[in-house]
Parts: sequence; C-alpha cells; structure tokens
Amino acid sequence: MITIVILLASLLSFVAPQNPPSGSASQRMDTSRWNDYEAPFRLAGPIYYVGTTELAAFLVSTPQGHILIDGGMPSTAPVIEKSIRELGFKPEDIRILLTTQAHFDHVGSHAHFKKLSGARAEAMRGDETLLRDGGKSDYLFGTRADYHFPRVPVDRVLKDGDLVSLGGVRITARHTPGHTPGSTTYLMTVPDNGRDYQVVFAASTTVNPGTRLVTNPSYPGILEDFRKTFSVLESLKPDIFLSGHTSFFDLRRKRAAMTKDKPAEAFVDPDGYRKLIAERKKEFEALAGGK
Repeated sequence: MITIVILLASLLSFVAPQNPPSGSASQRMDTSRWNDYEAPFRLAGPIYYVGTTELAAFLVSTPQGHILIDGGMPSTAPVIEKSIRELGFKPEDIRILLTTQAHFDHVGSHAHFKKLSGARAEAMRGDETLLRDGGKSDYLFGTRADYHFPRVPVDRVLKDGDLVSLGGVRITARHTPGHTPGSTTYLMTVPDNGRDYQVVFAASTTVNPGTRLVTNPSYPGILEDFRKTFSVLESLKPDIFLSGHTSFFDLRRKRAAMTKDKPAEAFVDPDGYRKLIAERKKEFEALAGGK
C-alpha cells in the first residue's frame, strides 16, 4: 500500500518570484517562458514529473487510473497532456485532480483535464470556492481578470487529515492555509528499489505583495493560518520534498544527478527541507511584525 503525503499548497512555492504581484494589470509577471517543455520522467515509485521547466505537475500512476497534482496555467494543458502521453499513459485515465493552491498557475488546466477524463476534482475547504468561481473570490487577485482561470466543479471538499485513495495509493491531505485559504500539503510514502521514501508535496508559505496580515487582514485569521501552516510543515520529516514551482525543489540540479537504477536518491534532501522552512518562517515573522 502506498501512502502519499503531499505538502504543496503550491508552495507557489515558498519562493517569492513564483507568485503573481499585486497591483494593476500592467504589473503582471512575465510568464512567457513558464510553459517551456521539460521532458517527463519517473521521479520515485509511481510519481512521474509531467510539468514544464517552471510549473511543476505530477502524475501518480495506479492500476485504476491516475492522480494529477497541480496543473499549471490554462495554457499549460497541451504541454502536460503531451508529457503524459510520452510516458505511455493516457490523460483520459486521470481519475482525481488535486492542487496545492487554487491560483491560476496551479489549477489553470484542471477544467481541461476534468472535461477530457471525467476526473473527480478534490479540493481542501477554503479553496473549493476559488475553483468553482475561477478565482474571482480570491482575497488578493479576485478583481484581477488576468489571474482568473476556467471554473472547475468540485466533487469532494477535503478536510485536514483526509485520505485520497486510488488503486492502492493513499495520500494524506493536510490543511496548510494562508497563501490561499485552502492551501494544501500532501504526504505520501513511496516504495522504490527496496526503500520507502517519505514524499511531501509542499504548500506555499509565500506572502504575496499586497497581502495584509495584521492591520485590516486580507481575510479573518490569515495570520494564525500562516502560523498553523509553519507548525505543520515543521512537524514533517520528508526524504523528498516537491512543490508547484521547479525552483523551489531545485529540479534541474537534482534531475542532472539522477541515475538510471536509483532515480529517487537524487531527490533526497531532508536537510534542504528543514533549512528552507526555517528561512521562510523567519521571513514571514518579519513581515508579520510590520503588518
């Protein structure tokens, strides 16, 4: 039985440059290279990388169909679909759609894949509304039409600690809010070459520009939500950590170090995870003291 613990809320992914800026539409981040092709590959056990050079997406394969975790922008759909087919899988066999955060650069293709496969969309409480309205109720970007995305009907609203199961795979969903009200971290135990790896798809802890934490908060309880998220992330002890942007988990460097016999070993980085969480928490507390 494979247990999946996935931490992502996209971390959009703990890294500030990954996140859309606040302000007028003229300030929109340059995403022109975010759909650049990245050859798909098996990362560990049933986890396959099917994202782009910038936007991570993961296919978890099972005998009863597949789970897609995060899906890039609306324009990323053809790239992900191509990568899934290149691996010998069919996107029509996707059965569950998950996301670490309901922002346009992580759920943009969900409507496409739901229509193509009939997959169930499962989202943490707090983000189900964003998926259903295409991002229009987002506390920071709701008025920004350029950050909206195709609406996605949600079939199951997750709660903290819920299991997502399919074909022998078990994924634990942890509510790690703040970046979005329903940002989610997923946890998974993956067997590969005689070893079990604890895998975390980590939610974002980035405080986007324009977010208010203390004075006139962007939403009630946002400060406490971020602190809860850090508490959860600090409690996890992953061998492998992943996220919604490749820069967060250093895909390029780790992929270059992969070997044919033991590909997962190149992604083992518990020290890097602990260091990153500590750095991001320090940055958050500095912002919380001023907002």
